[in-house]
Amino acid sequence: MTVGGAQRNNRRNKQRQSAAAAARAVSAARGTNRDMSKIIIGAVVLVVVAAAVVTGVVLQQQNSAAAAKTVIPSLTVPGSTKYPTTVDKVNATVLVGQPTAKVTVDAYEDFLCPVCGSFEAANFTSMEQQLEAGTIKVRYHMINLLDSHSNPPGYSIMSANIALAVATVAPNKFMDYHYSLYQKQPQENGAGWTQSQLNSLANRLGVSGSQFDGLVNNKTYDQQIQTNLNTANSNQALWQTDQNGQKGFGTPTIVADSKTINWQANTTWLTDLVNAAYPKKN
Repeated sequence: MTVGGAQRNNRRNKQRQSAAAAARAVSAARGTNRDMSKIIIGAVVLVVVAAAVVTGVVLQQQNSAAAAKTVIPSLTVPGSTKYPTTVDKVNATVLVGQPTAKVTVDAYEDFLCPVCGSFEAANFTSMEQQLEAGTIKVRYHMINLLDSHSNPPGYSIMSANIALAVATVAPNKFMDYHYSLYQKQPQENGAGWTQSQLNSLANRLGVSGSQFDGLVNNKTYDQQIQTNLNTANSNQALWQTDQNGQKGFGTPTIVADSKTINWQANTTWLTDLVNAAYPKKN
C-alpha cells in the first residue's frame, strides 16, 4: 500500500470514529432528554394530583361547613293525630295506624337513602290518606345500611336512634320527624346532619326533656338498629335484584302480605292492597 493510500485510510478511520462518537453523543443526549421529559411529566402529574386532592379537601370542608349551618325545616303531618303510634322497644320499630287495619305494610328505610326519599315522595300522600282512613298500618324499620356513606360515618344509625327516641318520648311527633327528615335529606357520601341539628329539629317539633336527651346521648337503640340490619341482610325473603343482577338486601324494601312490593313498577300497589282487603260491596 502506498503512503498516500495509508493516509487516506487513516483519514477515513478517523472520520468513522468521529461519526460514531457523534452518534453516541446524540444518542446519549436523546436518552437524557427522554429521562428529563419523564421526570418533568412525572412532576407535572404529581402537581396535578396534589392540586386535585387539595381542591377536593377544600370543597369537602366547604360542603361540610355549609351542611352544618343547615336548619332542617320542622314540618307537620296534621292527619297523624287521627291514628296511634307505638314503639316496639325490643325490635326498635315504630308502628303507626289503627290496630284494626287489615293491611300491614313493613317499610325498611334509611334516612340517608336517596331512593327512600323517592319512595316517600311518591307514596307518602296516599299512605297518609289510608292511615287516616284506618285501612292500613305501617311498621317502620329504620335501617343503618348507609352508615359508611356519610362524612363522618354514622349518620344513618344516629338519625334512626333519634327518630326512635322521638317516638318513645312523644309518639304523636314521630310522623312529623320522619316526614321532615325525608323532605330535607343530606347528600349520600356527603356530610350528614349533626346530632345538634337532629336534636334541634326534634325540639322545634316539641320534643325535649331529660328522657329524650338520655335516649339520644346514650345511643339507646343503636345496638338493636344494627341487629335489625344484620337480620335483614340474612333474610333472603327481603332480598332484591339490583341493576347488576346481584341479589341482596337494600333500602327501601316494602313488604305486605309477606311479599316484597315492587313499588316503582306498580304505582297502584297500595290501592291494590286496600281494595283486596276491603272489597267493594255491589
